[in-house]
Amino acid sequence: MSSTTPTHKTITPLQDIESEIDDQWGSILNLFDDLRNVIQPSPDEKLVQTTTDDDIKKLRALAAPSSALPLMGVVKEAYKIFDFRMRTNHPMFFGFVPSNATSLAWLGDVLVSAFNTHVGGHIAGSGPSTVETELIEWLASRIYFPPSSGGIFVSGGSVANLMAIIVASDQILQQTDRSGGVIYISDQAHYSLAKMARILGFSEKNVRRIASDSRFRMQSQDLEHQIKQDRERGLKPFLIIGSYGCTETGAIDPIKELADIARGQDMWLHVDGAFGASATLSYSRPQLAKELSHAHSVSWDAHKWLFQTYGCGMLLVHDKAKLASTFRVKSDFIDHSGRVNGNAAEFWDLGIELTRPSRAMSLWFTLRVLGIERIGKMIDIGIDFTETMQHALEQLSDWEIVAPATLAILNFRYNPGNKTNEDLNNINARISEALADYNDAAIFTVQLRGKTALRMCCINTKLVDEDIANLVTFLNQTVAGLDAHCGTHD
Repeated sequence: MSSTTPTHKTITPLQDIESEIDDQWGSILNLFDDLRNVIQPSPDEKLVQTTTDDDIKKLRALAAPSSALPLMGVVKEAYKIFDFRMRTNHPMFFGFVPSNATSLAWLGDVLVSAFNTHVGGHIAGSGPSTVETELIEWLASRIYFPPSSGGIFVSGGSVANLMAIIVASDQILQQTDRSGGVIYISDQAHYSLAKMARILGFSEKNVRRIASDSRFRMQSQDLEHQIKQDRERGLKPFLIIGSYGCTETGAIDPIKELADIARGQDMWLHVDGAFGASATLSYSRPQLAKELSHAHSVSWDAHKWLFQTYGCGMLLVHDKAKLASTFRVKSDFIDHSGRVNGNAAEFWDLGIELTRPSRAMSLWFTLRVLGIERIGKMIDIGIDFTETMQHALEQLSDWEIVAPATLAILNFRYNPGNKTNEDLNNINARISEALADYNDAAIFTVQLRGKTALRMCCINTKLVDEDIANLVTFLNQTVAGLDAHCGTHD
């Protein structure tokens, strides 16, 4: 008999980690249970957890890869790292545009990550690509865009705004010389607009900031005056960017008036609706965002008021062919091997990404489960809460409404009537700091025409009427505490 030497099967690094995951699967399933608490923090959790110098040293020690470590041990390290953050999904967090991602959004992300489908085109992910196409068309119809409209999911409003500026410049300006091209935005516009213009080579002198009125809306007369002056100088006005829901005040620019000016001047009208466009899905106010139909293009973030996780935005255009005319580039590889429907535009022809995740599927998952009635009522919570909060403050003599409730955003300040504006600015800044220190609420400040205002964005779907009474109590207690320690009434 011939002897045989036993063979030893080599275990690859991938097999080794898959084996560890199998061994730890019970703990991983428990982790999913625990992460639900992360998505929905309790009111007792710290609103803002900052780092000390010692904390930073410990975090830096965790940052660099090292030799292999146990899986669940690294999970614990991740918890330590993520603990230092603003809990923007906390029910009492009213800063920025709060992250109010639902558990549905998280589950949708799990599905998207697990399948990890490439949706640059139908050849790699025909199912998700078909859904994205149909979902884009449905969203466009909700802002009353025509059947010719279309668009694409992107990482967020900044990229959507950047792409809109590129398309506008292609449509209006000559390709050979864009140095004289001028963009017009409100003095209340989001800073990403000027930033994206700068990235594309338009300097500060190419961006005009148009004065806003008493309601923080772009003034049409000032816009027309600026355009006329620039044409007389031999410049090339080509793009007006309005806002539907300014970050500071929620202000809505007069979109129809801007559209009339754009048509009369042969210009492109883009609307930054990153925050406010979601109001078009309101259940109780279905006509709220109908003016968006007048724009050539609209940016829209699902990770703001459609309750998705960060990284889910859209650019919608009146005529989807204009996206392809800008972003489609001839490629023998793609054109000959990557097209399912002949010369039909794929998503890689409509935006700046080639390889891209299926962001649309995360939103699709949420919308399919909730349905349009429930998502509309969730949007209404923010609008109703903010208006009721304003009414409550108006009943108090020491509180001033600086910018009235608009699209779930409210600006107000403490003003007992016996202080200089400088004193009031200092007091309201200290109120904001004290609220966070006491873990009562995260209400940050903004500067509105020389006034330091307390700004609330109220889109958390867990807010109820009794929270308004609690907030008013917190505000008055905070003022009383500052009065006792610092003499705010002296």
